[in-house]
Amino acid sequence: MRFYKKIYYLPVLIVLLTIISGLYWISSGQRNTFITWLICFAVIASIIFNKRKYFHPVNKRDYSIVNVYLLWMVAGVIRGAFVAENYWEWKQLAEGSLTLSLPVLVYAFSIPAILGSTLKAWLKYALPLFLVFLLFAGRGSYHFYLGPALFLACFMPLLPKKWKIIFTMLLLLLLFADWTARSQVIKALLAFSMSGGLLLLRRIHKKSRPAWIKSAYWFLCALPVVLLILGITGTFNLFEDMASNKGKYVEKKVVGGEVVEDDISSDTRTFIYTEVIQSAVKHRYIVWGRTPARGNDSESFGYLMAEGLKTGKYERFRNEVCFPNVFTWLGLVGLLLYMFIYLKSAYLAIYRSNNLFIKIVGVFIAFHFMYGWVEDINVFDIMNASIWMAISMGFSAQFRGMNNRQFGLWLRYVFNSNKR
Repeated sequence: MRFYKKIYYLPVLIVLLTIISGLYWISSGQRNTFITWLICFAVIASIIFNKRKYFHPVNKRDYSIVNVYLLWMVAGVIRGAFVAENYWEWKQLAEGSLTLSLPVLVYAFSIPAILGSTLKAWLKYALPLFLVFLLFAGRGSYHFYLGPALFLACFMPLLPKKWKIIFTMLLLLLLFADWTARSQVIKALLAFSMSGGLLLLRRIHKKSRPAWIKSAYWFLCALPVVLLILGITGTFNLFEDMASNKGKYVEKKVVGGEVVEDDISSDTRTFIYTEVIQSAVKHRYIVWGRTPARGNDSESFGYLMAEGLKTGKYERFRNEVCFPNVFTWLGLVGLLLYMFIYLKSAYLAIYRSNNLFIKIVGVFIAFHFMYGWVEDINVFDIMNASIWMAISMGFSAQFRGMNNRQFGLWLRYVFNSNKR
């Protein structure tokens, strides 16, 4: 089974996207807007080019949900052009449009040769540059650079010994670098758990594997829906319950020459949901969204925009949580379409694949569907791109049609340029 294709530009652009993603965390949240947009637009243009040249799936119907979402997103962007009233809203419209365009990645990364070439280039060029990033970035930001590594580490039992050692060291670094960086710790634990789960599944009887995988899928898909309903109705709020342990899990660290304390159990999400929902109800954009040019009303952060940027609007363009942002920008319709992309990809991976490893990818996707209600902030960066690489594999009939041996050959191609 041959995976090799001479595809240069997209892998190069993904490496550049990784560098830009890292620079954001090195320069304290500052980045060159023109260069960032140029690279992001180039990635999208490259995807479109590759789609025309290579994207001829036998399962076109499976991609209909992505097509419909993208049409709705374009309609939201067009509406945003009529809504934007100042420089900052036009800038947000551009950035929001790029972020909401991430699903186009499925058109290229669902092709094994393209995804394989891209991951190969990332491992060869971007991963070694992490050593430079390590010297200058904050300890809690490493995971924003290592997105593809966190995904590939889920397959550690299949990897060559050298790469098992490298990924184990990276995951241990993410685990212990900063305990208050909850998302970083959780993503490292996920990779370890997925690898351990893969080892376990390979040792149990084949007939028992589907039940375990399907149970994990339905649990991860149902959990955020149940918790969201309980939270909105006031029955139970997980974030407030965690905050009842405030002060028990505090870490001291030096930031800017000063000793500060971070509390792992603090509730930093309830107010976001409250502001997002109240804003949508107040301004009546529940169904259609406020467009990518605007954000939700925010008493907590609105003064930065209203007074700092002199817009007079107490809004927050982007929160730390993925799905509420999509709801604000594209409304309930856009949110449901975006959600169903995750859910359908995970479903196809678990119920319609011929190999164990794509089923594991389905669980990975289901986890990020769940975690998108907690974090996975919407940014066109390498961390989010790696999530959409996984979603692409779920949609791909080529990946799902592989048997275990063929997937192992594809993975060997990614990690060893001498074996194709």
